Amino acid sequence: MIVRHLYAASINVQSGLADWVAYRVLDDSVGVASLLARWWQQDDLLLATIRPQGSEADGVGFSQPDLRDQPDRPYRINEIVFDSEDRGRLTPLTSFANTPYWDELNNLSNMTPIPTALRTGGWARLEQSINELAAREGKLFVISGPLYEISAPLSTRVGGREANSIAESPSAFFKIVATPTRYAAFLFDHDLPVTAPYCEQRSTIQSIEQRSGLNFLPDLAQQAVADLAVALRCPAN
Repeated sequence: MIVRHLYAASINVQSGLADWVAYRVLDDSVGVASLLARWWQQDDLLLATIRPQGSEADGVGFSQPDLRDQPDRPYRINEIVFDSEDRGRLTPLTSFANTPYWDELNNLSNMTPIPTALRTGGWARLEQSINELAAREGKLFVISGPLYEISAPLSTRVGGREANSIAESPSAFFKIVATPTRYAAFLFDHDLPVTAPYCEQRSTIQSIEQRSGLNFLPDLAQQAVADLAVALRCPAN
């Protein structure tokens, strides 16, 4: 577990990537992220033994172009070509662009392989709606992460290195949004088209728990009303 100014992350000790991140969006933390530099950097709170392996972080030196004007162009990490379209941030820059700590969101502990169509489609539109709701509510709590279809415990998964026990890439991604009295849960399949509405991806905390093996907000789930999706511009069921 690592705790930054903007987010907390539970890091898988074998893959070095986050099983989930949790963060709080405030009305005055949201800002315009289009001019913020985007790069990937090692998280110095992680021990070297549990940092991302392979091409995600092959060594500690990073040499990348300034992506402010071309945020979707391929970039290099230690001479290994990465396409930024194949990587996304679990904690979004837009929710914290108005803070002095936004650079933390470029840490590899905040990275996950979100497909381009999802990252620029329903996932991004939900993040925008969360930002807008935070401006009205003043405070929102969010938990987000990847889901792997696995037969082994979470602590044993890492892409391709446990024989047939896991998928090499996440099969889905979840986002749970909550206030002290209300919540909404969303579950996005990895192959959703860019036009897929985020409201159609509504799920339940219980469903995400069953697929992830995690236990989310147990006290909240018992007491809160699951109607926050309506405040996120989704039609009432």
